[in-house]
Amino acid sequence: MDRPSPVIIAILRALSKEQLRSFDKFMHSPYHVTHEGVLQWYEWLKNHLHEEVWDKKAMQEAIFTQKEKNEPRRIYHLNNYLLEALENFLALEDWLGRKHEQHAATIAALRDLKLAEESAAMLRYARKRLNASPQRGSAWHRAEYLLQQEAYHGSLQQGRAKSFNAQELSDAQDLAFICEKLRTGCLLLSHEAVANQTYDKGLLDSVLNSLKGHRYLEIPVVAAYYHGYYSQAGGDDSAGHFTRLKAILEKHAPRFSMSETHDLYLIAINFCIRRINQREERFFQEVFDLYQSGLRYGALLEGGTLSRWTYNNVTVAGLRLKAFEQVWQFLHEYAPLLPREHREGALHFNLAKYHYELGELPAAMQHLLLIGYDDVLQNLVAKTMLCKIYYELDETDSLENQLDSIQIYLRRQKVLGYHRDNYLAIVRFFRKLLKVNWNNRSEIAALREEILAAPVLTEREWLLKQVEL
Repeated sequence: MDRPSPVIIAILRALSKEQLRSFDKFMHSPYHVTHEGVLQWYEWLKNHLHEEVWDKKAMQEAIFTQKEKNEPRRIYHLNNYLLEALENFLALEDWLGRKHEQHAATIAALRDLKLAEESAAMLRYARKRLNASPQRGSAWHRAEYLLQQEAYHGSLQQGRAKSFNAQELSDAQDLAFICEKLRTGCLLLSHEAVANQTYDKGLLDSVLNSLKGHRYLEIPVVAAYYHGYYSQAGGDDSAGHFTRLKAILEKHAPRFSMSETHDLYLIAINFCIRRINQREERFFQEVFDLYQSGLRYGALLEGGTLSRWTYNNVTVAGLRLKAFEQVWQFLHEYAPLLPREHREGALHFNLAKYHYELGELPAAMQHLLLIGYDDVLQNLVAKTMLCKIYYELDETDSLENQLDSIQIYLRRQKVLGYHRDNYLAIVRFFRKLLKVNWNNRSEIAALREEILAAPVLTEREWLLKQVEL
């Protein structure tokens, strides 16, 4: 390879300004970087990072001696050394974020050096720090297990048989394992629903059965995953498990890691969405409450960014509850947190929904016309909203043109699955609305029954309102 590695370029471009500054310090440390020429190669790449095409001759003149220009594999080796440095840096940055595990590793290192007093002092310090931490999620229980393990090895090394912490070590190991196993179980259950695939869950059933009535369910993170799993599983008491999960999140969410809180909120939110899809209207309030508290804790943000799909879902739930003031405030308060490339489109799309629900049809239409569509389904939702507006404004010609546009669009999209059937059905029923004899009650009743019988129809409720007898 006689050019910069695309993997290196991708990583460097993805680093934040703060991370790049840290990596600069890392690269200038002879402890971390020992290969000659790697720092110079990195500096050149950093200065040309956002170029799409590199001048090979200029690159060689900038970083190679005359002798090195005759070594065709020189850049290949520099790429390998630099990539290794980047990988080590990323691993170190992650490690530096896990203080309790660092403490356990330091204790082990001191013990290996036969420094018993120093190791014991470090253990006391680490224990104090861990107990002072407000976090009580899976990572806390893993750290507790590591410290109990170090305490055991320290006692063993010093021959203090009577002070062995065997029971504490066993309990800590159980809890660390249970937390991770339940979390993975929730993940597998979620993937089964999406991928229509069954997984072998290993010891999960044994763990779940052993927890029934066990004192470990008094520990918030264990209880959260336990009730989260059963709320996903869909049994007779799934709603009861959801209620308990929601109560735990309301009380203990700040005590879990952000990634755990994110996962647990998604479990609760997805439960509500399934019930909403089963036409259980009360879950609109439940999911709206969850979205609000999840946003308040930052659990629904990823790297400080709000997904446009979450933005859409909060709007839908709020409008369904007619919480118009809250929706208006949410749309403008959280728009700056949307990805830059989707920000304007998502704001106009949801403002169109907002104005439509208020009956402000011209305003809704103006927002729809300002959207640049880059998602197939969002495009179809917006086109359908325009159809509803045209129908309600009695603009028949515009409606006919829009229906033709949807049919052409559906013909061009190859991968839509059941969504194609849904939107073709919507187009078909709009055309029937235009043709039905409104003086013939039996014809209207027949159309109503046809709408009710349609297997897939996202606009069923709106269509039924149009044919009320």
